[in-house]
Amino acid sequence: MKRQQLNGKHIGIVFGTFAPMHIGHVDLITKAKRQTDQVLVIVSGRNDATDRGTKAGLSLNRRFRYVREVFYDDDLVTVDKLDEKGMPTYPDGWLPWSDALKKLIHKNLSHFEKLTIFIGEKEYIAPIKSFFPEAEIELVKRSTIAISATEIREDPLANWRFITKPFRRHFTRKVLVVGSASGGKTTLVKDLARTYNAPASLEYARTYQEKYNVRDDELDTNDYIHLLTDQYAQTADIIDGGQHQGLVFADTNSTVTKVYIDYYLKESISQEEFDMLDRLYQVTQAREKWDLIFLILPKSNYVDDGFRDMTMADEETRDWFTQHLLKLLEPFKDKLVILGTSSNPETFFADNYHQAKKEIKNRLHIDI
Repeated sequence: MKRQQLNGKHIGIVFGTFAPMHIGHVDLITKAKRQTDQVLVIVSGRNDATDRGTKAGLSLNRRFRYVREVFYDDDLVTVDKLDEKGMPTYPDGWLPWSDALKKLIHKNLSHFEKLTIFIGEKEYIAPIKSFFPEAEIELVKRSTIAISATEIREDPLANWRFITKPFRRHFTRKVLVVGSASGGKTTLVKDLARTYNAPASLEYARTYQEKYNVRDDELDTNDYIHLLTDQYAQTADIIDGGQHQGLVFADTNSTVTKVYIDYYLKESISQEEFDMLDRLYQVTQAREKWDLIFLILPKSNYVDDGFRDMTMADEETRDWFTQHLLKLLEPFKDKLVILGTSSNPETFFADNYHQAKKEIKNRLHIDI
């Protein structure tokens, strides 16, 4: 983390909730920076349920991290946070709030000759001036970028282009497709990703097995450690990169990997190793946040691709796989949709595609 004290002759102060920070905020901060030598950005609010950011899942600590990330490579901008815990709500909390701001200024400013506080609300001028008589107060005109944080919270995808990249990971809608092998997961994910012009995180195990030329039944404990951690990292990188329009598809996750672990390794490795893999799965699964999960029933033909263990091709084993997967996904049943319930094998893949689109529209309110 970059930590430095500001010591320019002319220091600017910009404060706000930033729930989320949008490009209008960035424009304001950039204008302030270009009028001064350096800028101190203060992210204010609480981490409790009374905070408007927290109500949207953006606690003060998270907003602080994200705003600091926005300016990670700007040496002229320093970001700090002001925790309003215990303070009366606006407009009654000006005195303790201003005292806290003074402490942050003293903490971050080693030397300055002139201080300008940039504000966006006219009614803030009088109280700020009363508590900071030595500072210049500049009312900044609303950015020409016509957007507000409230509008973004109400409809993030419609306002996606305004959201700064770190905050995009919070608003991204994530769709997962799971099921046993040869169920059509990868094809469905690719088709949906193309239809919605969205990125897809494909099954990492396939890439891994092709790279090391190893079959399903040859994977050991070390391999599964990679499959659990690297599948998550691959998907997280796509989400965090922000190079999308708010929708990401994923083929397979840690839960599918856990089913393979239980099938292949439960009786063949030590209890200590198995427990270690289970703990890793629990940690990985807890970090995944899915908005919609599609589970495809195993009704299509099982295809030998050179890496699959064909002993898993029988109907009984495929059904066990699906039932075990459903058991592990029980905590997320409100997000789960079963695909493949159609009894017509000729329309199996088409029905899954159309049902997936319908659920995306109804549950995530995303249409094409």
